[in-house]
Amino acid sequence: MTQSYSRPEDADRPVPGDGPVPGDGPDPAGTHEPPFRLPRTWRRRWRPAPWPSRRARYADASAPRLRDRPWARAAALIAIAGVLGSGLWLVRWSGGASTATPDTFWYARDALRYAGWSEPAADRAAAEITCGAFMRGRPRPAGTYADCVRFRTVLPGDAPVRFQRIFTSRPGYALLTAPFVRAMGAGGFIAGTAALGVACGVAAVLLALAIGLRPVQALVAEALFFLLPTGLWASRLLAEAPMMLCLMAALAGAALLLRGRAVVAAGGLLACGLAMLCVIKPANGVALAAALAAGGVLLARFFAARRLFLAVAGISAFVLAGDMWISSALRLPGIDETLQDTFTWHFKHPDVPDPWHRLWDASGDLWSGDIGPRMLENPLIPAAFLFAAAGLIARVRWDAAWPLAAAGLTGAAVASMHPITDEMERLSAVAWIPVAFGLAALTAARTAERPDEPVRPLPSRVEVETADLTPQG
Repeated sequence: MTQSYSRPEDADRPVPGDGPVPGDGPDPAGTHEPPFRLPRTWRRRWRPAPWPSRRARYADASAPRLRDRPWARAAALIAIAGVLGSGLWLVRWSGGASTATPDTFWYARDALRYAGWSEPAADRAAAEITCGAFMRGRPRPAGTYADCVRFRTVLPGDAPVRFQRIFTSRPGYALLTAPFVRAMGAGGFIAGTAALGVACGVAAVLLALAIGLRPVQALVAEALFFLLPTGLWASRLLAEAPMMLCLMAALAGAALLLRGRAVVAAGGLLACGLAMLCVIKPANGVALAAALAAGGVLLARFFAARRLFLAVAGISAFVLAGDMWISSALRLPGIDETLQDTFTWHFKHPDVPDPWHRLWDASGDLWSGDIGPRMLENPLIPAAFLFAAAGLIARVRWDAAWPLAAAGLTGAAVASMHPITDEMERLSAVAWIPVAFGLAALTAARTAERPDEPVRPLPSRVEVETADLTPQG
């Protein structure tokens, strides 16, 4: 038996099977045979391992794990966001403050009517929902529960029609909760509001991912959303929960469109979010559409992706023009009617001749006499806004951060257009949305993408090449 060697120094090495090898002991049979062993496939079949092996075959090396699949990670993150949002919503709901305001009666009445209830039954059930929330909260209103229900039930016949049209002209909240009422009865109005509040948490996570934050930062942003005043008003029986849900959906569409991600879908999300926002709360919808349209035009000259900025401005301007045209064609209550409602105490007094001049004076008094002193008494409020601004500027892509800043400014604008001290916290709740995301951006060394860093698309498929393990003769 002969065998060739690749190295000359191995020429004198004895070959197994040609004779005894020194140091291996005697070989009585004259040959060296290995011990009998079952084939590997048989061993796996008849003697399975107690736990899966950590080694992967080369043929399966390119198969992605479940946690490495984008849809699996997204589903897991959404599930975690839903569970976290449900818990935080319940914490906010179970607070000592009342879960309803006088406006709750009108929203609940419209939802019950859209679900097919008769007008007397809808009025009675809406009064019970509102008065029940009043009695469970603190401080409790004067009078008994029966007195409250009796007063609210006859209110549609006593309240001015102009005041009632303000609620019937924005049916978005009532339409979204009507399916829950149809399926669950009067309690479906509360269940529908809860579903919209939890959906706000999921929307916060998706918006955080859209602006480039990491998944952990997205969950932090959701937690901050519920801990800040936004979470309080998202858990009340008011239109704030669906309003903020549509607002964050519109912001996510704007951020994705500005970053060039799924342009068509992002544009549709932006348009739908703004349109629904105008149906739910026209003041917030008009303010956000105007802010995005103006911001897109003014900032387009400073960024390379001018077409994307102009696309955001064009979509926002289109929705704004459509809302104004529909309001004019249907003669829906506008800003003038809202100002008259404010200065006539819900149309209980004659109309004022100069509502805009009164608005200027009342807004100045609101900022100088209420908002300014409140910030000086509680320095944590301005500190939160300053740190949030630093987080958005330093840790988030600027082309995706400015829509959040614009949305925050609309909260101040809406509060200024309704200079009512008791309603200021609710009307300005949108101003806290960029605070949640700005503070969440500061919770890590850097975000998933650095500011103004070009986004490189990930490969859709990873090719794994294995080396040729055949021995070279």
